[in-house]
Amino acid sequence: MKIIVLMCLFLLIGLEAREIVDMSGRKVEIPEKITKVFGTSPPTTYMIYTLDDSLIVGLNFNHAKGNNASSNLLSPHFMALPIVGGLQGGGNNMNRETLLSLHPDVVFSWNNNASGGLAQYLLESSRIPTVNVDLEGIESLPKAYLFLGSVLGKEERARVLSAYASRALEKTQEIVHAHQAKRFVVYYAQGVDGLATECDNSFHYQAIKYAGGINPHLCEMKTGFGQEKVSLEQVLLYNPDVIIAQEKDFVENVKKDSRWQSVKAIKEGKVFLVPKVPFNWIDRPPSFMRLLGVRWLTHVLYNTPNTAQFKREMQEFYQLFLNIDVHEQQINQILGLS
Repeated sequence: MKIIVLMCLFLLIGLEAREIVDMSGRKVEIPEKITKVFGTSPPTTYMIYTLDDSLIVGLNFNHAKGNNASSNLLSPHFMALPIVGGLQGGGNNMNRETLLSLHPDVVFSWNNNASGGLAQYLLESSRIPTVNVDLEGIESLPKAYLFLGSVLGKEERARVLSAYASRALEKTQEIVHAHQAKRFVVYYAQGVDGLATECDNSFHYQAIKYAGGINPHLCEMKTGFGQEKVSLEQVLLYNPDVIIAQEKDFVENVKKDSRWQSVKAIKEGKVFLVPKVPFNWIDRPPSFMRLLGVRWLTHVLYNTPNTAQFKREMQEFYQLFLNIDVHEQQINQILGLS
């Protein structure tokens, strides 16, 4: 009889739930204790990683195929997880059957109109609670950390990361405001030819804009994916002071390409490759790494890049968010200095 009573109590405990309001204003019922989660896109997955990577049950893509330096810095648990896919930019490559077999307690969706709505639609019939997290703007990161911490029972860790995020953003804005009379036109070069960029209102450009860069490409986004095609003639007319680039091949080749030599940024050696270890610092995906990315950008735009001061800031960030002690050689590799 006692065994039956204990089993009933166990089942009742397992059924305990609580109601929350997610960051899109939806009421969602979730388990009282959460031990397994899945993020439908890298921004949510990576943010959960910084809180507790042991909670994650699946990946959006295979990180082992990427930068070896990134792979070596990520936890063995994370690297060994199955690939589930995800919902990025409105696209859907998520393997629903694989996800269901992992039995997540909660699925976290990046709260944008495309991925958030699609996640709810795909998971509604499975009865897996879907929680929207607002990661659209860099300013939302401190609040998003506090929200995730409260949902996952990681409040203390989340408060520490949220406080750092707030300080990093405040420092960035202080520097930008101190240099209002010294703003720079910054062309965001994407693709191996550098002839894809972002509209001024694109969230893909947001980190650069937040750090004080002026986007010369004024247009309205046609899709959430971005990467608007431009001609070399347009770039020559923009004549940017600085170029921030995503592709290493572009950075290496543009310095030797005679067609680009009249551009001010090329003549003055102001072409910088976005660091991407362990995740992209700026965009694609626009993750928590933007907190370090905007600090890097202020050094690139207003100070001497790669100073000892910034390297110390890197070390603090990697230790706090990723529990990694990066040494001088690793820092130089991440910054493309070796």
